[in-house]
Amino acid sequence: MMPDRFNSDRSSTTPQIPRPSVLSATANGNDGKHLVIGKAVTIAGKISGCDRLVVEGHVDVTLKEVKFIEVTQSGVFKGDSAVENASIAGTYEGTLKVSGHLEIARTGLVKGNVNYKTIAVASGGQVLGTIESDAN
Repeated sequence: MMPDRFNSDRSSTTPQIPRPSVLSATANGNDGKHLVIGKAVTIAGKISGCDRLVVEGHVDVTLKEVKFIEVTQSGVFKGDSAVENASIAGTYEGTLKVSGHLEIARTGLVKGNVNYKTIAVASGGQVLGTIESDAN
């Protein structure tokens, strides 16, 4: 006898659809203060008050009150920012002040004035300009 495929219990085999991080941000206790600039998006102006900014597209902005910036491999950031932590895998051009940790991936390029507390630069990552440590 064949099992009834229409009336069987499928709850154990039904895959769960992952919740997007933007929708689950409040559940994780961080108030949903995330901004993702998509690959095909260009933004100019000021961004403030977000905990995490992810740049996949092109931005020409001044950042204020942003805790973490991530510039992905496809991302281009032009402007000035003062953040707690930063991860650069794309291009960052301007003034970057990092009060915590700065990480530059092998595909990362930072041009301009850089100030940081701790830094990690992967083989292939580049920093062109003035670089200063505030490690004390």
